[in-house]
Amino acid sequence: MKFIATALLAIFALPTAPCATAGQPAAAEPPQSVAAQTLPGSYPRIVITGNCPFGVILANEAAYRHVVGVGPWAFMHADRHVLKDMKPDIGRITSAFINKDYRVNMESLMNLRPDIIYYYGKSQDDRLERAGVMTVDLDAGGETKYQPMATQVYWENTFADTLGLPRTHKFKDAWEKTLKQIRPYAAAIHAQHVRALYLEESDGRQLKVSGPHTYGDTYLKMAGMDNVAGDLPVKGDAGRYINVSMEQIMAWDPDVIFVVFGSAKALLHGGIPGQAWETLRAVKNGKVFSTPVGIHNWGGLSAETSLLPLFMINRYAPEDISDKTLREETRRYYQTMFSYAIPDRLLDEVLAQR
Repeated sequence: MKFIATALLAIFALPTAPCATAGQPAAAEPPQSVAAQTLPGSYPRIVITGNCPFGVILANEAAYRHVVGVGPWAFMHADRHVLKDMKPDIGRITSAFINKDYRVNMESLMNLRPDIIYYYGKSQDDRLERAGVMTVDLDAGGETKYQPMATQVYWENTFADTLGLPRTHKFKDAWEKTLKQIRPYAAAIHAQHVRALYLEESDGRQLKVSGPHTYGDTYLKMAGMDNVAGDLPVKGDAGRYINVSMEQIMAWDPDVIFVVFGSAKALLHGGIPGQAWETLRAVKNGKVFSTPVGIHNWGGLSAETSLLPLFMINRYAPEDISDKTLREETRRYYQTMFSYAIPDRLLDEVLAQR
């Protein structure tokens, strides 16, 4: 059954309340205008224009089986071996409705016969109301732009409410479990004033770091680490991911570096011409690590990101959280969240240094 309506949602001003148990603000509730616009009696054909929310819907099998289109970023930054092993039918989902310039191709989108389209923020809207179906903005607004738990809980609830499915609490439970587990180790690291760099991009053309009010900044704080770029001035959402020089990084001389979209191996072994990484304390001590890649890169906001603070502490202080513990927790996570028994060879791929 087709639901013909347009729901352009104004969610940006939703308040959030503190969550004492997790140290994160509680997720905003989807407006009643969203919850009321379900598709009763049938599940729709779902399109998601972005990448990060796709990981959340993967954890809800009743919703996932109706996804027909997703933005190409969902696959570009994933370990496709893991995706295909976990979801053998993943190939049925297309990203062809997004052009090479990352704009929506309306003709291709309409060929998917969507009943509902999810997007994140104004930058992904692209006049989606032209499709003549229900559209849902997944941006909860406010501080959720750098609060991963609040964001994922909001997505989980919004998917359930708009699709007429029972609410689940997988992501809230996962974040709270990790934050409780790492609390004593993060406190010990914090007392040492460990200075960390969250390196978003290091492709040889530009060096881009996470400044204040970013997910990367939040992840470092969760692990008890100080963000060396945390005091840089920022302007607007895009400005929170800041281009810096090699000289600036050398001046910071961080104790540990986490590489998201780039190669930790290249940094450690001088594989990027014109960049003097070998002079840094983190490189000399072998404290440069790539964030894991599974369903998506954990260093962004993937379905596995609630494990990232655990991974950070494991890599920096393996005497606190061992490799064995990290592997056990990761294996358990895939089983709990996705009913997926990840094989050893793919678990090795996910956690491998890149």
